[in-house]
Amino acid sequence: MTKLPTLARNRIHRYAAMAAMALLLAAPAQAHEVVNQVQRQQAVTVTLQYSDGEPFSYETYELYAGRGATPVQTGRTDSQGRVVFLPGEEATMRLRAFSADGHGVDLRFKVPAASQESTADSPAIATDKLGRPAKLLIGLAAILALFAGWQLFIRQKNRP
Repeated sequence: MTKLPTLARNRIHRYAAMAAMALLLAAPAQAHEVVNQVQRQQAVTVTLQYSDGEPFSYETYELYAGRGATPVQTGRTDSQGRVVFLPGEEATMRLRAFSADGHGVDLRFKVPAASQESTADSPAIATDKLGRPAKLLIGLAAILALFAGWQLFIRQKNRP
């Protein structure tokens, strides 16, 4: 067996050391890899609209499970004003969504069971007990009651 000259041995040792360093440095690089998984699951969709029918598009929201203080999901509504999430074990949810100009909603609702899912033929789950006309009448009645109370206060103040 022939002996390698010292210069060649040093090169081999240097290359072996560089290869070992490369292998050692490659292992932490795998920690930065993002692994993905695509699967189909049953999701819940909440659609938000302004009163004129315009979608509540690209507005920020926070989704809470039950009475939790920390949101389980945050983000922005999509172009159709939808918030989509996968329900967990909690049956009641709270959705807070607000726009920059002050419009918004603080909504509590129950997640429908898998057998009660909404389809194109069945109506969506109603979360608002009062319709728009009822809300307008209640607001008008409150304003009139405040005005009547103010007038009574002024008349009593002006009596001799």
